[in-house]
Amino acid sequence: MTQLRGRAHEFSELDRFLAAARGGNIVRVALEGARGQGKSELLNAFLARHRTLPALRAAAAKWERATAFALVNQLGVAGADHESVVRALLSVLSDAAVSGGPVVVAIDDAHWADVPSLQALASAAQRATEGLLLILTVDPVSAASEPAAVFDLLEQYRRHVITLHPLGPSDVNALAEDIIGTPLSAPIARRLADHTAGNPSFIVRILREADPATWARWSAQLPVPNAERAHVTAILGETDADARELIEAAAILGDVSPLGAAASLAGTTNPLTALDLACATKLVTTDVTRPAMVVQFASPLTRTSVLATISPLRWHELHTKAAALATSEGERLNHLAAAQPTTDAALSDRLDEYAKTRAANGEWAACADALIKASHLSPSTTLRQDRLIRGVDALVGAGAIPHAEMLVPEIESFDDSALRDAVLGYLAMMRGRPAEAELLLRRAWQNADTGSSVAASVGQRYVLDSLARWDGRRLLEWSDRVAQITTPTAPEAIEAAAINGLGLAITGELAAAMRMYSNEVAETIVGAQSQRFRMGKGWLASALDHYDDARLLLESAVPTEYRFGSIRISLWAQGWLARVQFALGEWDDALRTVESAAADASDSGIDLIRPLIHWTGAQINVLRGDDAAAQRHLRLARTTTHGYLAMYIPSCLAQAHYAEAHADYDGVLRALSPLTRVAPSSDFAGFWPWADIYANALVMSGRVEEAARFLTPYENAAHRISHKSSLARFGSVRGRILGATAGIDEARGEFERALRAIGELPQPYGRARVAFAYGQTLRRAGKRRDADTIMRAARDTFAGLRATAYTERCDRELKAAGVNIKRSRDSISDLTEQERAVVALVAAGKTNKQAADELFLSVKTIQYHLTRIYAKLQLRSRTELVAYVRDSR
Repeated sequence: MTQLRGRAHEFSELDRFLAAARGGNIVRVALEGARGQGKSELLNAFLARHRTLPALRAAAAKWERATAFALVNQLGVAGADHESVVRALLSVLSDAAVSGGPVVVAIDDAHWADVPSLQALASAAQRATEGLLLILTVDPVSAASEPAAVFDLLEQYRRHVITLHPLGPSDVNALAEDIIGTPLSAPIARRLADHTAGNPSFIVRILREADPATWARWSAQLPVPNAERAHVTAILGETDADARELIEAAAILGDVSPLGAAASLAGTTNPLTALDLACATKLVTTDVTRPAMVVQFASPLTRTSVLATISPLRWHELHTKAAALATSEGERLNHLAAAQPTTDAALSDRLDEYAKTRAANGEWAACADALIKASHLSPSTTLRQDRLIRGVDALVGAGAIPHAEMLVPEIESFDDSALRDAVLGYLAMMRGRPAEAELLLRRAWQNADTGSSVAASVGQRYVLDSLARWDGRRLLEWSDRVAQITTPTAPEAIEAAAINGLGLAITGELAAAMRMYSNEVAETIVGAQSQRFRMGKGWLASALDHYDDARLLLESAVPTEYRFGSIRISLWAQGWLARVQFALGEWDDALRTVESAAADASDSGIDLIRPLIHWTGAQINVLRGDDAAAQRHLRLARTTTHGYLAMYIPSCLAQAHYAEAHADYDGVLRALSPLTRVAPSSDFAGFWPWADIYANALVMSGRVEEAARFLTPYENAAHRISHKSSLARFGSVRGRILGATAGIDEARGEFERALRAIGELPQPYGRARVAFAYGQTLRRAGKRRDADTIMRAARDTFAGLRATAYTERCDRELKAAGVNIKRSRDSISDLTEQERAVVALVAAGKTNKQAADELFLSVKTIQYHLTRIYAKLQLRSRTELVAYVRDSR
């Protein structure tokens, strides 16, 4: 049952279709998935779970495709022609149904079935008069290569399809715990899922066959199941020589390679014929729609299986030839390194020089790869150690923390050096360990030669460390030191300069910060280094309410694959991009950004940026009423005062948003009060918007005078830099304070100023928050009609964002105001039985499509029912319907 991990959804779908069959329906289901996805295992488990039901089982065989009625003969059916076989099938089904319950007919590997059997089954299903569940397992790839008649018949069974999707990293980890007794690291689990294309059969075999130590060390290639290696070896042994050589050449070049390059390496004179024969093996495919045809492996595991069949001598010959044909120095050196069986001083020197050119462009992944290869090829122990340490440093820069950590025990065994401590300090920083990072960086700085490249590297790390500590003055000091000991074009100087603007902004020098990102260096930097400037400038723009500029800059700083950028920079960019999308009301996009960034953060092992990413996920989900998702993000955002401030502040904010959405103002104060001690000035420049939330919680807790005193310095800072969103945030709280102390006229003036400030910005949620506070204050002052107008505007905005937490609060406020009360509405009991069924499914979170499938109706019918339901219950949206059902319980 191990291979059934991750198949809970598929089981529930089969159970749902069985329920429909119990109701007397004839239900045909295609269970689809590639070879090894576990179709047969799932079918067997389903039948075992419902063993009391009458069941007929047959499995098609490839060699019986030409034998008429071979499949149905396994069901105890005989006949000379279609009609007699159909009658016999109906008789068998009728006899089976006598024992009670719907009959389940399970056909395994239906893509290999004979056509007459499929035709007879289809006819019998059409004529059946009692409940029937007909399940066929199908491999779509194999089905597509079968005769058209088979393919057309299988299409008739696709009224309902359950697709067995590839397993993801969490499923891989569950399998690892079952088989080897311990989970894999997140990056290794993802690598294994990608390597096997999520195929559970391959995953299980690899976990059972591989040495458990495999998962504790880094390897360029993951293992291959013994059976799959034998399968690929057998296929290649039966393949035409030109096709086999083309497949081998393509494997040497990568998962996807241009046909022309693979053909040149293979030495074939007729590449198209060789490609046709190669594709017939199903080991590779091609895409004729591309401008240039390619050879593409079915999965990374298939390519690795092919590589495992290549002899050492053939391996050397192919890589040597590939190096001669390569069009770039990087490709050339990679193939030469792969071809070299022993140490080679000259080649290791070339790789080292190449790594320096990649570092100069900020291409840390390529730099790391070259240095680690140079280390392995270095005959000198000193050079080998130096290159490995620098390779680990580049891995950290590239965001490949798990790979770097697997090499840490080796570099820790080397003699003490400034370079080693600088690298380990950098790694501690990415892991969010400021005390450890400070100890290592201080020791590295003390031991580094003044003016050396190591000293410059340590200085640049101190710049990053200062940013993470949210210490602008310290950041600027270290940035100046880096500038003094290196050249303006050095990688360390460029990265320090890219962050300099943020240091200026943190200290309140916003005009200087903007100039920093518009100077000659910033405008002329190209390649991967430009990613740093785009991220820094976008981060600053987001803090200054320049949202459109921020979105463009941050979006352009996210990709790393084609621009060789840093995953660390990409994560910062994604974290702040999600905040920009939140501010703009693009919450669905923000959640997609969060999920993408969270996956990247998990893979990279960079904990430093994790709380920033999950802050947005927690806030949107709790506002939309998805408490489980919000709590998941809260757990992932959690850190302590022992972490960096750039981690601790968003962690506190996430907790505060969660508490505020639940009207738990004591919880808000608990979450944010530490910031009043450790980071009181962090909301002076718009980066971390927490002070208004804290002050509002004080007001709502009856501590109005304390809120007034607390808010003053933040208001002064916002006025000093004319920061509109901050003026609106703080003005909203000041309006509440005035409403409680000075009277409604003074409060009204403050709220109106706040609305004007926020009205100039594309911030729907921020605007709705101000209006909500304004409406509450008006209602409490007895201005019910004015409150109704303001509150309805807030409600409409919240509803558009699907912020149910505040939509429901607005509804309660409107009800309390008592203005524009509508006539009494019908109750749920007044709805028709079909309408009540639709209400129950929608209230349970089902989409129109899911509700239609469950009720065996069309989507259009569901939409018709919802229109009538809204009219009868006097509701305007799905959100209101869900809230109404909840309140009616």
